[in-house]
Amino acid sequence: MRSPLKLLLITGSLVAASLGAATSAAAATPAPPTLITTNFACSNGVCEMGPGNVGMSFATGLDAAGQQCGTEGGTNPEVMGVTSGSLPPGLQFGGQSTATNITGTPTKAGTYSFAVQLANVNFASGQICGPTGTQQLTITVGTGSSDRAVIKGASWNGHTGTLAISGYDVNISALWSVSVTSTGRVLISNQPRTAYYPIDGSLVVRKGTGYPCPLGGCDLTVTNNLGSSVTVFLGKPIY
Repeated sequence: MRSPLKLLLITGSLVAASLGAATSAAAATPAPPTLITTNFACSNGVCEMGPGNVGMSFATGLDAAGQQCGTEGGTNPEVMGVTSGSLPPGLQFGGQSTATNITGTPTKAGTYSFAVQLANVNFASGQICGPTGTQQLTITVGTGSSDRAVIKGASWNGHTGTLAISGYDVNISALWSVSVTSTGRVLISNQPRTAYYPIDGSLVVRKGTGYPCPLGGCDLTVTNNLGSSVTVFLGKPIY
């Protein structure tokens, strides 16, 4: 007959093993991937990607964040496609290189709601791994001057003598101007963004110019021909 102590030890081992197996099983199932919405205007779980304009080139990127799942190798979180609703007429959902984008030229004003599916795709098998996710999105299309410029930073490179403004704007044909806020000195006037691929709404405007601030830095006013105006701080020169 087993002693109470031995029975307790055996029972404890079985419980621990059971808990360990349950923990491992739970860890093997990742959470659904999510859409990276840093560039969008989100409220109550719905994210506005625009606004864009009728007749103006539009582009935005869709990137997902996920977790590794399965035992065959790593996974890549992907936006699989539109599952409900519709894109504005003139815009298409597709890919350029490894990116997923919505691009085109809107043809009709309005607010368009849709949802995209997100999935972790296994590198080795190419199959969807774990639960999928969804994200509710909207794109509002205006008639000529609708815009939401997100200016993320400004830098001046001492090696190249180049001022660079970075940000995000779906209206990829907009023209950009930059001036010193305190003096109004114009540094860049009606210049398009730097062209590069994939086209996803990311914004970089560059121009060779002398460092325009006192050594401690200064504010710059960034505007475009759609009427957006954002103030950004330019810090010390980068060498």
